[in-house]
Amino acid sequence: MKRAAVSLLFAFVLATVSFAQSEWAGTYTFDEDGGKNAGGTTIFISHELVVMETDDGLRATLQSNGYQTSKDLVCTAKANGTKLEIYFESYGENNIFESYSPGDLLLTLEKKTLKGKTELLTWWGKFTPIVPEKPKTGKVFFVKSKKIETN
Repeated sequence: MKRAAVSLLFAFVLATVSFAQSEWAGTYTFDEDGGKNAGGTTIFISHELVVMETDDGLRATLQSNGYQTSKDLVCTAKANGTKLEIYFESYGENNIFESYSPGDLLLTLEKKTLKGKTELLTWWGKFTPIVPEKPKTGKVFFVKSKKIETN
């Protein structure tokens, strides 16, 4: 009887962890508008974080494109309660600058309910916004734009 109860508890915990991970699957976007430079060129950078559920856990890509920016990062992701931690793993094909090491914590997303509304807070790690006026941590930056279907 004890063995059955332990097995049932383990299955419940595993299902809860799996559900928590699939909750994070999707595409998150964040756009930076830095106005115009002295020559009149628009300073605009878009960031896209795609979180996918795989047999090996959560994987992610983080791409930043725009004014003097081309980042293509392959990442692992770890769901930890109401937080999702994004860790650098390697560079993708379209990356220009290499400033990260494997295992670097790039950023953490946190679901937090404030005044009855759930918000997605960003806690910057090694990855920070390009426009210098924007790097405050613990604010809403990324928003979930669509959910990725899981198998």
